[in-house]
Order: sequence, then structure tokens, then C-alpha cells
Amino acid sequence: MKLTNLLSKSKSFNKTFLGQNPDEEILGITRRGFIIELKWLIPVALLYYYLVLNFYYLDLLVGNIFTPSYITYLRVLIFLVITIFSLNRISDWFYSVNLVTNQRVVDFEFSGVGVKKVVETDLRNIQSVTISSSGFLSFLFGLSTIHILTSGDNPNIDLEYISNANEIQDIISDLARSTNKNERIK
Repeated sequence: MKLTNLLSKSKSFNKTFLGQNPDEEILGITRRGFIIELKWLIPVALLYYYLVLNFYYLDLLVGNIFTPSYITYLRVLIFLVITIFSLNRISDWFYSVNLVTNQRVVDFEFSGVGVKKVVETDLRNIQSVTISSSGFLSFLFGLSTIHILTSGDNPNIDLEYISNANEIQDIISDLARSTNKNERIK
């Protein structure tokens, strides 16, 4: 299977990233499947509907306690909290990406405002690449976690909830094998 079917090809889009080596080429970019975000998106949408848009439920909950002007302030506050939470989760999903290059695998994870974790390993340090899948949503939508075991003190990498995980595992394994084979020949 061709790489362009699995990952975005860098030559046609000319992508770069901070810390990229001059001779390093991005072979592909992956991220968590968006369907996994439904486990927080659906409850937030229901909460937004019932507490902000549907006036009856909020009046029923706090109508006897607060005056109508306080209920309006409460609606605005709930709306702001839900919106900020949603924007934070969507940006976490959007900016948390996994890069496969001709030299290494890089996992960028963003969580919260200003929290960033970057884990990378050179292809020559990859010992094994395994796949695991657990949970109903993962099974239903074909999402799996790719575990990259590295040698020595290098951190292991987990690419979570990736679609086409079997093909991506093959690509990373082939790149690691060819890198290690070329080093042994030299």
C-alpha cells in the first residue's frame, strides 16, 4: 500500500516542524481519530442544550433560589465554561500530532493551555512496533494504539487511537529495519 494513502505526503504540501534537521524529510502526519472525541463532545453538547439553550431546565433547577437576572448571569457563565472547555479539548486534538520522518518518529502532545510534551526517537533506536486495541469505540471504528519500544534510555512512544494502524506499523517497522540494516553494513 502506498504511503500517500495512509499519511499526508510532505513533498506536495512542503511541511516543516520546529527542530527538523536540514536533511530530514517528513513522510507522514497522523493524529488521534476524531471519533474518539465524541466521548466528551456528546455530553458537552447535551449539557449546553439543556442548561443554556433550553430555559426550562435551568429555571427548574435554580428558579426558586435565584432571581431572573442571576439566572441570566448563570447562563452566561455556564456558556463560557462549556465553550472554553470545548475549545481547549478541540485544540488538544488538533495540535497533538505524530510525525514519521526518514530519521525519527515524533509525538507532539498538547494538553491544556501551554502544556506541551514532545517525545521522539530515532529510527535506529526502535526495537519493536506493536499494536493494541481496546474498548468498544476502538473496535467499532478501527482505531488502535501503536506502541513503539525503544532501546536503552530512550522513551517509548504510544500513538493512541490511530486509524490504519496496521499500515502505519508496517511503514515504521520497515523504516527502522532499513535504517538498522544500513548501519550494520557500514
